[in-house]
Amino acid sequence: RSGTKGSRMMKSRIMWLLWLIGMAGATVVTGSWLMAAVLLLSALLLLLSAAVTSLGGRKTEIKLSVPRAAERNENFRGRMTLKNQSAWPVFGGRGEILWENLFTGEHGEIPIAFSLGSREKRTIEFEACSGWCGCIKVTFSDWRCSDFFHVFYVKRKAVAEGATVIMPEKQNRDFSFLTREGFDMESFRYSGNRPGDDPGETYDIREYQPGDSIRQIHWKLSGKLDDIMIREKSFPVDDTVLILAEAFQTERDSKRAETVAEVLSAVLRDFMEKKIPCQVGIYDRSTGKFRQEKVRKEEDHEHVLYGFLRYGSDEKTPVTVQEYLKNPGAQNFANYIYITGDPEDKEAELLKQKGEVTVIGCGVSSGDNKGEQITWKYGSQNPEDSQKQNTENSCQISCWKLR
Repeated sequence: RSGTKGSRMMKSRIMWLLWLIGMAGATVVTGSWLMAAVLLLSALLLLLSAAVTSLGGRKTEIKLSVPRAAERNENFRGRMTLKNQSAWPVFGGRGEILWENLFTGEHGEIPIAFSLGSREKRTIEFEACSGWCGCIKVTFSDWRCSDFFHVFYVKRKAVAEGATVIMPEKQNRDFSFLTREGFDMESFRYSGNRPGDDPGETYDIREYQPGDSIRQIHWKLSGKLDDIMIREKSFPVDDTVLILAEAFQTERDSKRAETVAEVLSAVLRDFMEKKIPCQVGIYDRSTGKFRQEKVRKEEDHEHVLYGFLRYGSDEKTPVTVQEYLKNPGAQNFANYIYITGDPEDKEAELLKQKGEVTVIGCGVSSGDNKGEQITWKYGSQNPEDSQKQNTENSCQISCWKLR
Protein backbone atom coordinates (compact mmCIF):
# COMPACT_ATOMS: atom_id res chain seq x y z
CA ARG A 1 0.00 0.00 0.00
CA SER A 2 2.82 2.39 0.87
CA GLY A 3 4.33 1.68 -2.55
CA THR A 4 1.03 2.62 -4.23
CA LYS A 5 0.86 5.88 -2.28
CA GLY A 6 4.45 6.72 -3.15
CA SER A 7 3.81 5.97 -6.82
CA ARG A 8 0.75 8.20 -6.83
CA MET A 9 2.65 11.07 -5.26
CA MET A 10 5.55 10.61 -7.66
CA LYS A 11 3.19 10.81 -10.64
CA SER A 12 1.67 14.01 -9.27
CA ARG A 13 5.11 15.56 -8.83
CA ILE A 14 6.17 14.57 -12.34
CA MET A 15 2.96 16.00 -13.80
CA TRP A 16 3.43 19.30 -11.98
CA LEU A 17 7.10 19.47 -12.99
CA LEU A 18 6.21 18.91 -16.63
CA TRP A 19 3.47 21.52 -16.37
CA LEU A 20 5.83 24.15 -14.94
CA ILE A 21 8.51 23.35 -17.52
CA GLY A 22 5.89 23.57 -20.28
CA MET A 23 4.57 26.92 -19.02
CA ALA A 24 8.11 28.28 -18.68
CA GLY A 25 8.97 27.16 -22.22
CA ALA A 26 5.77 28.61 -23.62
CA THR A 27 6.45 31.93 -21.86
CA VAL A 28 9.96 32.17 -23.33
CA VAL A 29 8.92 31.13 -26.87
CA THR A 30 5.77 33.23 -27.13
CA GLY A 31 6.70 36.10 -24.84
CA SER A 32 3.07 36.13 -23.79
CA TRP A 33 2.12 37.84 -20.55
CA LEU A 34 -0.74 35.39 -20.24
CA MET A 35 1.62 32.43 -20.18
CA ALA A 36 3.83 34.22 -17.66
CA ALA A 37 0.79 34.89 -15.47
CA VAL A 38 -0.26 31.23 -15.62
CA LEU A 39 3.27 30.17 -14.72
CA LEU A 40 3.39 32.57 -11.79
CA LEU A 41 -0.07 31.54 -10.60
CA SER A 42 0.90 27.84 -10.75
CA ALA A 43 4.06 28.47 -8.74
CA LEU A 44 2.15 30.51 -6.14
CA LEU A 45 -0.49 27.80 -5.94
CA LEU A 46 2.18 25.19 -5.21
CA LEU A 47 3.82 27.41 -2.59
CA LEU A 48 0.46 28.03 -0.92
CA SER A 49 -0.28 24.31 -1.00
CA ALA A 50 3.09 23.56 0.61
CA ALA A 51 2.46 26.16 3.33
CA VAL A 52 -1.01 24.80 4.12
CA THR A 53 0.41 21.26 4.26
CA SER A 54 3.18 22.25 6.68
CA LEU A 55 0.61 23.81 9.02
CA GLY A 56 -2.13 21.21 8.65
CA GLY A 57 -2.56 18.39 11.14
CA ARG A 58 -0.44 19.93 13.88
CA LYS A 59 -3.32 20.16 16.31
CA THR A 60 -5.27 17.08 15.37
CA GLU A 61 -6.58 15.06 18.31
CA ILE A 62 -7.05 11.36 17.56
CA LYS A 63 -8.68 8.78 19.83
CA LEU A 64 -9.37 5.07 19.37
CA SER A 65 -12.14 3.12 21.07
CA VAL A 66 -12.77 -0.63 20.84
CA PRO A 67 -15.08 -2.93 22.82
CA ARG A 68 -13.83 -4.35 26.12
CA ALA A 69 -14.28 -7.92 24.85
CA ALA A 70 -14.91 -9.58 21.50
CA GLU A 71 -15.72 -13.00 20.07
CA ARG A 72 -13.24 -15.33 18.43
CA ASN A 73 -13.48 -15.45 14.59
CA GLU A 74 -16.02 -12.61 14.57
CA ASN A 75 -15.49 -9.02 13.49
CA PHE A 76 -15.35 -6.45 16.25
CA ARG A 77 -16.03 -2.81 15.53
CA GLY A 78 -13.97 0.11 16.63
CA ARG A 79 -14.10 3.86 16.21
CA MET A 80 -11.45 6.43 15.49
CA THR A 81 -12.44 9.96 16.47
CA LEU A 82 -10.54 12.83 14.85
CA LYS A 83 -10.81 16.47 15.85
CA ASN A 84 -9.01 19.28 14.06
CA GLN A 85 -8.39 21.93 16.70
CA SER A 86 -6.70 24.27 14.21
CA ALA A 87 -8.08 26.76 11.69
CA TRP A 88 -5.94 25.11 9.01
CA PRO A 89 -7.64 22.23 7.17
CA VAL A 90 -6.19 18.75 6.80
CA PHE A 91 -6.00 17.47 3.22
CA GLY A 92 -5.09 13.92 2.28
CA GLY A 93 -4.65 12.46 5.76
CA ARG A 94 -3.49 8.85 5.48
CA GLY A 95 -2.31 6.17 7.87
CA GLU A 96 -2.82 2.62 9.11
CA ILE A 97 -4.61 1.31 12.15
CA LEU A 98 -2.37 -1.54 13.32
CA TRP A 99 -3.71 -4.39 15.43
CA GLU A 100 -1.83 -7.24 17.06
CA ASN A 101 -2.82 -10.18 19.22
CA LEU A 102 -0.28 -9.84 22.02
CA PHE A 103 -0.91 -13.40 23.08
CA THR A 104 -0.41 -15.21 19.76
CA GLY A 105 1.39 -12.69 17.55
CA GLU A 106 -1.37 -12.49 14.92
CA HIS A 107 -1.47 -9.01 13.39
CA GLY A 108 -2.92 -6.90 10.60
CA GLU A 109 -3.42 -3.35 9.37
CA ILE A 110 -6.38 -1.27 8.28
CA PRO A 111 -5.67 1.63 5.84
CA ILE A 112 -7.38 4.89 6.77
CA ALA A 113 -7.85 7.98 4.58
CA PHE A 114 -9.50 11.19 5.78
CA SER A 115 -9.69 14.97 5.47
CA LEU A 116 -10.75 17.52 8.06
CA GLY A 117 -12.02 21.04 7.68
CA SER A 118 -11.27 23.88 10.05
CA ARG A 119 -12.31 22.91 13.62
CA GLU A 120 -14.05 19.83 12.24
CA LYS A 121 -14.70 16.64 14.23
CA ARG A 122 -15.13 13.30 12.51
CA THR A 123 -15.63 9.63 13.41
CA ILE A 124 -14.38 6.72 11.29
CA GLU A 125 -15.57 3.19 11.99
CA PHE A 126 -13.42 0.14 11.29
CA GLU A 127 -13.55 -3.63 11.75
CA ALA A 128 -11.00 -6.29 12.63
CA CYS A 129 -11.11 -10.01 13.37
CA SER A 130 -8.80 -12.48 15.13
CA GLY A 131 -8.92 -16.25 14.91
CA TRP A 132 -7.29 -16.75 18.33
CA CYS A 133 -8.02 -15.74 21.88
CA GLY A 134 -5.87 -13.08 23.51
CA CYS A 135 -5.52 -9.34 23.93
CA ILE A 136 -5.91 -7.39 20.67
CA LYS A 137 -3.96 -4.14 20.87
CA VAL A 138 -5.06 -1.50 18.35
CA THR A 139 -2.81 1.51 17.63
CA PHE A 140 -2.69 4.51 15.32
CA SER A 141 0.62 6.40 15.48
CA ASP A 142 2.44 7.70 12.40
CA TRP A 143 0.31 9.28 9.67
CA ARG A 144 0.86 11.61 6.74
CA CYS A 145 -0.81 14.87 5.85
CA SER A 146 -0.52 15.77 2.16
CA ASP A 147 -1.65 18.76 0.08
CA PHE A 148 -4.67 18.89 -2.21
CA PHE A 149 -2.52 18.07 -5.27
CA HIS A 150 -0.59 15.21 -3.59
CA VAL A 151 2.76 16.87 -4.26
CA PHE A 152 3.91 17.59 -0.70
CA TYR A 153 3.42 15.75 2.56
CA VAL A 154 4.49 15.96 6.18
CA LYS A 155 4.61 13.22 8.80
CA ARG A 156 2.55 13.60 11.93
CA LYS A 157 2.59 11.72 15.21
CA ALA A 158 -0.40 10.43 17.15
CA VAL A 159 -0.71 8.48 20.39
CA ALA A 160 -3.96 6.57 20.06
CA GLU A 161 -4.49 3.01 21.20
CA GLY A 162 -7.06 0.64 22.60
CA ALA A 163 -7.38 -3.02 23.54
CA THR A 164 -10.04 -5.69 23.38
CA VAL A 165 -9.88 -9.19 24.84
CA ILE A 166 -11.02 -12.34 23.06
CA MET A 167 -11.81 -15.02 25.62
CA PRO A 168 -11.01 -18.69 24.91
CA GLU A 169 -13.72 -21.17 24.05
CA LYS A 170 -15.22 -22.98 27.00
CA GLN A 171 -13.53 -26.32 27.63
CA ASN A 172 -14.84 -28.86 30.13
CA ARG A 173 -12.10 -31.31 31.02
CA ASP A 174 -11.60 -33.68 33.93
CA PHE A 175 -8.35 -32.91 35.75
CA SER A 176 -8.61 -35.70 38.29
CA PHE A 177 -4.94 -36.52 37.75
CA LEU A 178 -4.15 -33.13 39.30
CA THR A 179 -6.31 -33.67 42.35
CA ARG A 180 -6.00 -37.36 43.08
CA GLU A 181 -3.93 -36.52 46.18
CA GLY A 182 -6.82 -34.36 47.33
CA PHE A 183 -6.75 -30.58 47.47
CA ASP A 184 -9.76 -30.67 49.79
CA MET A 185 -10.78 -30.10 53.38
CA GLU A 186 -10.70 -33.78 54.28
CA SER A 187 -7.14 -34.35 53.10
CA PHE A 188 -4.56 -34.36 55.90
CA ARG A 189 -1.86 -32.84 53.74
CA TYR A 190 -3.96 -29.92 52.55
CA SER A 191 -6.28 -29.48 55.51
CA GLY A 192 -6.51 -26.22 57.42
CA ASN A 193 -6.00 -28.22 60.64
CA ARG A 194 -2.23 -28.15 60.50
CA PRO A 195 0.62 -25.65 61.01
CA GLY A 196 1.03 -22.96 58.40
CA ASP A 197 1.73 -19.25 58.01
CA ASP A 198 -1.61 -17.51 58.32
CA PRO A 199 -1.13 -14.77 60.98
CA GLY A 200 -4.88 -14.43 61.36
CA GLU A 201 -5.45 -17.98 62.63
CA THR A 202 -3.79 -19.96 65.45
CA TYR A 203 -3.20 -23.68 65.08
CA ASP A 204 -1.62 -24.40 68.46
CA ILE A 205 0.08 -22.89 71.52
CA ARG A 206 3.26 -24.63 72.67
CA GLU A 207 6.53 -24.03 74.50
CA TYR A 208 9.44 -22.38 72.75
CA GLN A 209 11.83 -24.60 70.77
CA PRO A 210 15.23 -23.66 69.35
CA GLY A 211 14.80 -22.22 65.87
CA ASP A 212 11.39 -20.66 66.47
CA SER A 213 10.99 -17.09 65.28
CA ILE A 214 10.58 -14.42 67.94
CA ARG A 215 7.64 -13.14 65.89
CA GLN A 216 5.73 -16.25 66.97
CA ILE A 217 6.13 -15.56 70.71
CA HIS A 218 2.82 -15.14 72.51
CA TRP A 219 4.02 -12.34 74.81
CA LYS A 220 0.87 -11.96 76.85
CA LEU A 221 0.58 -15.69 77.64
CA SER A 222 4.34 -15.99 78.21
CA GLY A 223 4.11 -13.29 80.89
CA LYS A 224 1.30 -15.10 82.67
CA LEU A 225 2.95 -18.55 82.61
CA ASP A 226 6.47 -17.22 83.23
CA ASP A 227 7.67 -19.30 80.27
CA ILE A 228 8.17 -18.56 76.60
CA MET A 229 5.12 -19.72 74.67
CA ILE A 230 4.85 -19.91 70.90
CA ARG A 231 1.76 -19.22 68.82
CA GLU A 232 1.82 -21.69 65.91
CA LYS A 233 -0.01 -20.34 62.87
CA SER A 234 -2.55 -22.36 60.97
CA PHE A 235 -2.46 -23.33 57.29
CA PRO A 236 -5.89 -22.37 55.91
CA VAL A 237 -7.42 -24.25 53.02
CA ASP A 238 -7.32 -21.08 50.90
CA ASP A 239 -3.53 -21.33 50.90
CA THR A 240 -3.42 -24.88 49.62
CA VAL A 241 -3.07 -24.46 45.84
CA LEU A 242 -1.58 -21.63 43.80
CA ILE A 243 -2.08 -21.80 40.03
CA LEU A 244 0.41 -19.86 37.90
CA ALA A 245 0.20 -19.46 34.12
CA GLU A 246 2.96 -18.03 31.91
CA ALA A 247 2.12 -16.40 28.57
CA PHE A 248 5.71 -15.87 27.40
CA GLN A 249 7.17 -18.06 24.64
CA THR A 250 10.70 -17.89 23.26
CA GLU A 251 9.32 -18.66 19.81
CA ARG A 252 5.71 -17.58 19.67
CA ASP A 253 3.27 -20.29 18.62
CA SER A 254 -0.40 -19.40 18.32
CA LYS A 255 -1.61 -22.95 18.99
CA ARG A 256 0.37 -23.32 22.20
CA ALA A 257 -0.51 -19.81 23.37
CA GLU A 258 -4.24 -20.38 22.97
CA THR A 259 -3.96 -23.79 24.64
CA VAL A 260 -2.35 -22.17 27.71
CA ALA A 261 -5.41 -19.92 28.08
CA GLU A 262 -7.86 -22.76 27.50
CA VAL A 263 -6.08 -25.07 29.96
CA LEU A 264 -6.01 -22.34 32.62
CA SER A 265 -9.72 -21.77 32.11
CA ALA A 266 -10.51 -25.50 32.21
CA VAL A 267 -8.43 -26.14 35.34
CA LEU A 268 -10.16 -23.30 37.19
CA ARG A 269 -13.57 -24.51 36.08
CA ASP A 270 -12.77 -28.09 37.16
CA PHE A 271 -11.59 -26.88 40.57
CA MET A 272 -14.75 -24.79 41.02
CA GLU A 273 -17.04 -27.68 40.10
CA LYS A 274 -15.26 -29.92 42.61
CA LYS A 275 -15.36 -27.11 45.19
CA ILE A 276 -11.59 -27.15 45.61
CA PRO A 277 -10.38 -23.81 47.01
CA CYS A 278 -7.50 -22.31 45.03
CA GLN A 279 -5.79 -19.06 44.21
CA VAL A 280 -4.44 -17.81 40.89
CA GLY A 281 -1.34 -15.67 40.54
CA ILE A 282 -0.87 -13.39 37.53
CA TYR A 283 1.55 -10.59 36.71
CA ASP A 284 -0.17 -7.33 35.80
CA ARG A 285 2.14 -5.44 33.45
CA SER A 286 -0.11 -2.35 33.57
CA THR A 287 0.82 -1.84 37.23
CA GLY A 288 4.07 -3.82 37.28
CA LYS A 289 2.81 -5.89 40.20
CA PHE A 290 2.07 -9.54 40.88
CA ARG A 291 -1.40 -10.18 42.25
CA GLN A 292 -3.19 -13.20 43.67
CA GLU A 293 -6.91 -13.77 43.50
CA LYS A 294 -9.19 -16.40 44.95
CA VAL A 295 -11.42 -18.28 42.53
CA ARG A 296 -14.73 -19.39 44.03
CA LYS A 297 -17.40 -18.57 41.45
CA GLU A 298 -17.87 -17.89 37.75
CA GLU A 299 -17.34 -14.14 38.16
CA ASP A 300 -13.91 -14.82 39.72
CA HIS A 301 -13.08 -17.19 36.87
CA GLU A 302 -13.96 -14.62 34.20
CA HIS A 303 -12.13 -11.83 36.01
CA VAL A 304 -8.90 -13.81 36.38
CA LEU A 305 -8.94 -15.06 32.81
CA TYR A 306 -9.61 -11.58 31.46
CA GLY A 307 -6.74 -10.15 33.53
CA PHE A 308 -4.35 -12.87 32.37
CA LEU A 309 -5.08 -12.19 28.69
CA ARG A 310 -5.33 -8.41 29.01
CA TYR A 311 -2.31 -7.62 31.17
CA GLY A 312 -0.05 -10.68 31.19
CA SER A 313 0.57 -11.36 27.50
CA ASP A 314 3.12 -8.82 26.33
CA GLU A 315 6.33 -9.71 28.11
CA LYS A 316 9.80 -10.24 26.61
CA THR A 317 10.84 -12.73 29.30
CA PRO A 318 8.98 -15.12 31.64
CA VAL A 319 7.97 -13.08 34.67
CA THR A 320 5.16 -14.80 36.59
CA VAL A 321 7.19 -17.07 38.89
CA GLN A 322 9.96 -14.54 39.46
CA GLU A 323 7.51 -11.78 40.36
CA TYR A 324 5.80 -14.12 42.82
CA LEU A 325 9.11 -15.04 44.46
CA LYS A 326 10.34 -11.44 44.41
CA ASN A 327 7.81 -10.46 47.06
CA PRO A 328 9.50 -11.08 50.45
CA GLY A 329 6.10 -11.59 52.06
CA ALA A 330 4.86 -14.09 49.48
CA GLN A 331 2.66 -16.84 50.88
CA ASN A 332 3.88 -20.42 50.87
CA PHE A 333 1.51 -22.91 49.30
CA ALA A 334 1.45 -26.67 49.76
CA ASN A 335 1.07 -27.19 46.01
CA TYR A 336 1.80 -25.21 42.89
CA ILE A 337 0.37 -25.80 39.43
CA TYR A 338 2.41 -24.13 36.69
CA ILE A 339 0.97 -23.84 33.16
CA THR A 340 3.31 -22.96 30.30
CA GLY A 341 3.50 -23.19 26.52
CA ASP A 342 7.26 -22.67 26.15
CA PRO A 343 9.34 -25.86 25.63
CA GLU A 344 12.38 -24.11 27.12
CA ASP A 345 10.59 -22.85 30.22
CA LYS A 346 12.50 -23.78 33.42
CA GLU A 347 10.82 -21.29 35.74
CA ALA A 348 8.98 -24.01 37.66
CA GLU A 349 12.33 -25.21 39.05
CA LEU A 350 12.39 -22.07 41.20
CA LEU A 351 9.24 -23.19 43.01
CA LYS A 352 10.55 -26.53 44.26
CA GLN A 353 11.75 -25.07 47.55
CA LYS A 354 8.29 -23.66 48.22
CA GLY A 355 6.13 -26.77 47.81
CA GLU A 356 5.19 -29.57 45.47
CA VAL A 357 5.12 -28.40 41.85
CA THR A 358 3.00 -29.82 39.05
CA VAL A 359 3.86 -28.60 35.56
CA ILE A 360 1.35 -28.58 32.70
CA GLY A 361 3.26 -28.11 29.44
CA CYS A 362 1.09 -27.20 26.45
CA GLY A 363 2.76 -28.61 23.36
CA VAL A 364 5.63 -29.64 25.64
CA SER A 365 6.90 -33.11 26.55
CA SER A 366 8.06 -33.84 30.09
CA GLY A 367 11.76 -34.43 30.53
CA ASP A 368 11.36 -38.01 31.66
CA ASN A 369 8.23 -38.72 29.57
CA LYS A 370 6.39 -39.64 32.75
CA GLY A 371 3.12 -38.31 34.07
CA GLU A 372 -0.13 -37.75 32.25
CA GLN A 373 -0.36 -36.89 28.55
CA ILE A 374 -3.53 -35.82 26.78
CA THR A 375 -4.41 -34.47 23.35
CA TRP A 376 -6.11 -31.11 23.61
CA LYS A 377 -8.53 -30.21 20.82
CA TYR A 378 -9.12 -26.57 20.02
CA GLY A 379 -11.01 -24.73 17.31
CA SER A 380 -13.85 -26.64 15.70
CA GLN A 381 -15.33 -29.35 17.90
CA ASN A 382 -17.65 -30.68 15.19
CA PRO A 383 -17.62 -34.50 15.43
CA GLU A 384 -18.06 -34.68 11.66
CA ASP A 385 -14.64 -33.13 11.11
CA SER A 386 -12.16 -35.45 9.46
CA GLN A 387 -9.40 -37.18 11.42
CA LYS A 388 -6.87 -35.05 9.60
CA GLN A 389 -8.55 -31.86 10.72
CA ASN A 390 -8.74 -33.12 14.29
CA THR A 391 -5.03 -33.90 14.22
CA GLU A 392 -4.23 -30.43 12.90
CA ASN A 393 -6.48 -28.80 15.50
CA SER A 394 -4.85 -30.43 18.50
CA CYS A 395 -2.04 -29.80 20.91
CA GLN A 396 -0.21 -32.33 23.05
CA ILE A 397 -0.29 -31.60 26.77
CA SER A 398 2.07 -33.18 29.28
CA CYS A 399 1.58 -33.03 33.01
CA TRP A 400 4.33 -34.05 35.42
CA LYS A 401 5.62 -33.30 38.89
CA LEU A 402 9.02 -31.82 39.60
CA ARG A 403 11.19 -33.98 41.85
